[in-house]
Amino acid sequence: MGSNRQIRGVAFFLITLCFIFGGARAYALPQFLMRFNQDPFSRPEFRNQCSTCHLSPQGGGPRNPFGTAFEGTDHVITPALRAAWPARFLQSVTTAAVPADSGQAKATFFANEQEVILEIGGQYFLLRQKEARLERIESQVVAQRMAAPPAAPAAAAAEPRLPLRNQPTFDHYLVNLPTTLPYARRSLSMRFTHRFAQPVIRAGDDDCPECGDVTDLFGFDSFSYSSFGGEIGLTPRIAATFYRSPLDRTYEFGGVFQLLRQQGREPFSALLRVSMETRRLFVIRGNTGENERFQTANLVLPISRAISNVAEIFVVPMMSFRANPLPPLTSPFVAQGDLRRNLGAVGLGASVRFRPRTAFVVEWLPRVGGFHATDSRNALSFGLQRTTNAHVFELVLSNTLGTTTSQAFSMGARDFSLGFNLYRRLR
Repeated sequence: MGSNRQIRGVAFFLITLCFIFGGARAYALPQFLMRFNQDPFSRPEFRNQCSTCHLSPQGGGPRNPFGTAFEGTDHVITPALRAAWPARFLQSVTTAAVPADSGQAKATFFANEQEVILEIGGQYFLLRQKEARLERIESQVVAQRMAAPPAAPAAAAAEPRLPLRNQPTFDHYLVNLPTTLPYARRSLSMRFTHRFAQPVIRAGDDDCPECGDVTDLFGFDSFSYSSFGGEIGLTPRIAATFYRSPLDRTYEFGGVFQLLRQQGREPFSALLRVSMETRRLFVIRGNTGENERFQTANLVLPISRAISNVAEIFVVPMMSFRANPLPPLTSPFVAQGDLRRNLGAVGLGASVRFRPRTAFVVEWLPRVGGFHATDSRNALSFGLQRTTNAHVFELVLSNTLGTTTSQAFSMGARDFSLGFNLYRRLR
């Protein structure tokens, strides 16, 4: 009974966060389409079409590039938006002729909302609204103005954008599993991870009296492990990484090399990540104890296949050399997994973008051979990611407190706890 209450509580908590992370309310979406329909410069063939802003003709789900740009203006149609999307908007709109004493009068309104051409009795006049000025012009000038392409929108200063902003994967990690998101040249970013020690769910049917519920803020009041690191893009294909975790005071230094990027004839993306972890261990020698550093080398090959900009699937083979820091003496009572030094695993993951700036991610890190500590399990993690131009925030539910490469693959437990990741692009 206790376990079921914990699961219901966490499910309610995560469903609530889905609504928060989901962004705009569903019932507001037809209002935005109506706003497009009512714009006098919108092209008639795009009116009343959900595909004007969404990838799906039925609407809902991820937006297409125009829908993303429309959202970026807070769903306000501006002259700059019209100029940037001439396929969606007319450059000018001419009214029907109105009878006048000297013949007929017509007006042509331009999408920049600054100029109007008046035709009165066969003569043309240019009204500059911003300057409150009226001048007469020749018919040849009118023809040129009507045929001129729309002016390009002025460049505006903005935050540094994340790479592949419109792709299904927002971060260089799902939760702990590395992705194939490329690093931009001269980019500089920071990565923070936070894992709370108090569990909120226990796998299996066993009760979990120590698990956190709503009265404990689902473990947010508990002790936590906070880690941080930095990443820098050296070239369009090469990056250097640094990361520090308080678990055994571990430092991880690494490099990234972009092998493939899904585009053109390349059917998938692939990276090669190499890192070295150094951790501090307390070792008993004789009747005394002392600290010493222990090194672990990691080789990771993330491979992915994106499905439009909605989803991406990951397969991540990994090898960790000297993953077991202190193998015990050979004994018939010690499991073989505890005696092995190296670790082999194949991580599996997916990212599904269900809102323009929100994605659900999941990863499973099954070990296929080598070091397997007694009572340890394969790591399983879930996350909700929310992205802006330069930030990715992720709420995490995971059964591992380890966040370095070898710790994430080897420290799975039966208890799941909450945490969060924060990625910040500095340059």
